[in-house]
Amino acid sequence: MKNPTKLILLILILFPGIRVDAQKTWSLKQCINFAIKNNFELHAADLGEQMAEQSYQKSRWSLLPGIGAQADAGRNYGRSVDPNTNGIINTSFFNNSYSIGASLDVFRGLLLQNQIRYEKFRKEAAVNFRDNATDDLAFEVMNAFFLVIFQQEMLKIDQEQKAISELNVKKTGIMVETGLKSQAELLEVKANYEKDELSCIRSRNNIESAWIRLKKAMNLPPDQQISLNIQDESIIASDEITANVDELFKEFSQRSPYIQMFENNLEASRKSLNMQKAGFFPSIRLQASYNTGFYETNKDENQQVIAFNEQIRNNQSQWLGASLSIPIFNRNAVRFDVKQSKLASEQAETKLNQSKQNLLYEMEKNYSDLNAAWQEFQQSEKQMDADQLAFQAAQKKFDQGMMNAIEFYTVKNRLASTTNQLLISKLTLGIKKRTLDFYKGTRFWE
Repeated sequence: MKNPTKLILLILILFPGIRVDAQKTWSLKQCINFAIKNNFELHAADLGEQMAEQSYQKSRWSLLPGIGAQADAGRNYGRSVDPNTNGIINTSFFNNSYSIGASLDVFRGLLLQNQIRYEKFRKEAAVNFRDNATDDLAFEVMNAFFLVIFQQEMLKIDQEQKAISELNVKKTGIMVETGLKSQAELLEVKANYEKDELSCIRSRNNIESAWIRLKKAMNLPPDQQISLNIQDESIIASDEITANVDELFKEFSQRSPYIQMFENNLEASRKSLNMQKAGFFPSIRLQASYNTGFYETNKDENQQVIAFNEQIRNNQSQWLGASLSIPIFNRNAVRFDVKQSKLASEQAETKLNQSKQNLLYEMEKNYSDLNAAWQEFQQSEKQMDADQLAFQAAQKKFDQGMMNAIEFYTVKNRLASTTNQLLISKLTLGIKKRTLDFYKGTRFWE
């Protein structure tokens, strides 16, 4: 069967379970959501969150009493102690005992209560760590997404410049043959054509590198071919963006998982300090136990071994008690642990302040970059119109022999530079606008 369409239809009829998919087109949201579901670091962060949850639940259960049961059985041979009389006998015998005990910490310097709070803050820090990692991944994918688009657009610009140079090589060659231009100008035009060809090669290589970066962030196989959908991605702001960075910082820092993570670590370090201070206080514990057993040496007046059930009832014993432990001297271990915990708490507070400072400067820079990109975009559009008119005029002069190759390519390269700048400012607007929206509470990938 030579017709491939008929062959595909036949396969689908004979094997309905087989599905042939066309190449998928990915939007920015789809790329980010796929990365979130398949990223290894996020999976590890999710496991860390689950582990922190288990530690928190374990600390809560530590308030309950500990209960344990024990049973043992054995046969004594030779000289041994009679369990009933505690006398020495030389007769082998079988014995079986059972016990159950419970203990409860009544007071340990509030160690357990602070440990619960410590694990709670650690759990919340793990949740915020995962949320922050999700945000970081979303921005990483977004930057890689727009980098692919940027390099693809750069290739289009380079190809347009190459096409212009290729056409001018043909025109100049004809004009050299007719004596309207010199051989030197033809060599200059050919040199610029080769330069444009090199730019195309570089752009193709840059596209490959950008694709590798995006696929790595998404955890896609390197050989999987996809295409990007930018039709739904509005990357041009309608007007100048204004924002009060100080107020925006105050609002964002209250819900930012990045800041909340450091705040939770600070609170956890304070609870850890309280846990170490508990070592200065005495501890009180209640204990209770129940015991019984069966012994072959336990016999009645007829020297018959008393029945198992009867011995279990008769040999019962209960015990209830309390213990008090007072720390007196432990080579200053507790004091040193307290000092280390204080330093750790100060260190956590310093990291929190540093994170807030970093976030504030990051927001200031993004806002500044957004306004700069907006101004550059507006000016680049104006310059683009002027350079296009200048290029059209220069092309006519060059075709008529009224402008040499060096002057013409000066105008042509200026147009290419303006086109590149317009593209850069356009994509920068898209990235920085989404960043500002994120600070305002809009998660653009949801």
